[in-house]
Amino acid sequence: MDNPRSDEDFRFLRTVKIGTFHIGSSAVDILVSGIWNRVMIVDLGTAAWPVALLSALRYLLAPLSLWAGHRADTHPIRGSRRLAYIWIGRALVLVSLPLLPLATGLIARGSEYGWLLALLAFVMFGSGILISGPAFLALVYDSTSYNRRGLAISIVHFILIASFAFLPLVFARMMPAYDFEDFLRLSLIVALGAGLIWFFSIWREEKPSISKPKEGQGFREAFSRILADKRTRRYALFLGASAFFVFMHDAVLEPFGGDVFGLPVGETTRFNAFWGSGVLLGMVVTMLFTRRWRPDQQVGTTMWGLGLLALPLIALGGSAWTANLAMVRPILVLFGIGFGIFTAGGVSLLMAMSVEAQAAAYLALWSVIQLVSRGAGIAAGGLLRDAALAVTGSFASTYGIVFWLEAMGALSCIWLLRRADVPGFASRAGMTEAVEPIGVAAD
Repeated sequence: MDNPRSDEDFRFLRTVKIGTFHIGSSAVDILVSGIWNRVMIVDLGTAAWPVALLSALRYLLAPLSLWAGHRADTHPIRGSRRLAYIWIGRALVLVSLPLLPLATGLIARGSEYGWLLALLAFVMFGSGILISGPAFLALVYDSTSYNRRGLAISIVHFILIASFAFLPLVFARMMPAYDFEDFLRLSLIVALGAGLIWFFSIWREEKPSISKPKEGQGFREAFSRILADKRTRRYALFLGASAFFVFMHDAVLEPFGGDVFGLPVGETTRFNAFWGSGVLLGMVVTMLFTRRWRPDQQVGTTMWGLGLLALPLIALGGSAWTANLAMVRPILVLFGIGFGIFTAGGVSLLMAMSVEAQAAAYLALWSVIQLVSRGAGIAAGGLLRDAALAVTGSFASTYGIVFWLEAMGALSCIWLLRRADVPGFASRAGMTEAVEPIGVAAD
């Protein structure tokens, strides 16, 4: 076990400092997954499917995080089990960012090398995120005592979501319309800014470990034991299906604004701000109302979240069908609220569906299922967009089909979650008499 720490080791400002890491993470993610796909599909007129596949590549490479987390636990680099792996991964990310506008320029000129350079950039970007991700979560895990660990991770996750809400507004001002020089300049600014933020957030935050790292049991044996339980198999199915469906819009939301309404890149970038603000509101309200609930009591919360994000998706499909721009922005806020409720409940379920002795193995498996399914959902959204457009020949019908199918999938996940029997698993694992829940505010 890690070094025992007292509750007094928790410091709100220190946790916020570590959490600022995600401001840099959000900046690079918006640039790579939001702005680039809009530029490629709408401004350059490329097909959506190769763009969606490249955007999803990091999620399809998600099993790399199992290896990286295992290495970070058992193979220190010059005495560092956390910071060294974080910087190896983030260095790959920083190098990949300037390659993206260069690849875009080559594609715009019809060069076949543009797609190869884009593939290289996305492989580096995805690998870097996956290598550094487990080490960063472990750094947060190590930073405080067990009783305060959930609070620390909640603060860090809140900063991540908040960054997705306000950074699109900044980027929209920096590049209101696509221009190669502006895109290159924005990429370089993001790379420099993210690097400085990451350096500040994790500087001198790794604590030395008293115990020597030990080799754990093999991955195959650990995961075979986990999936031997019928409830974990059903939960894995729910987790994969929910991640697949609720992210189907990810690669097509901004192109939707450009294709259906003719909005410029600056306006469609703001779509992320509208639904991101709703996510923040949904998360905060849910955390306030359920802060004393056990993780296994969040099944209903998660179901309500799925329902409340599906209804706005149905309405968003209607706005596409009727070309009603006035509906889009409030619908995106409502969608974000439902998504925030779903997120707050779903994070707790990850804890309920883990056991103390194998918590790392359980959470690693759930993370990989989520990431791979999310990537598949993003790619499917792009493929469905192209297929629907080929059949209907109408942007309005195309995006209506995408959003309605996503909504139906989200609603079906409610039934899958009910079958998983999370309370039964938690009771069997001895989790229902866990430590008293921690509030959402720091002392």
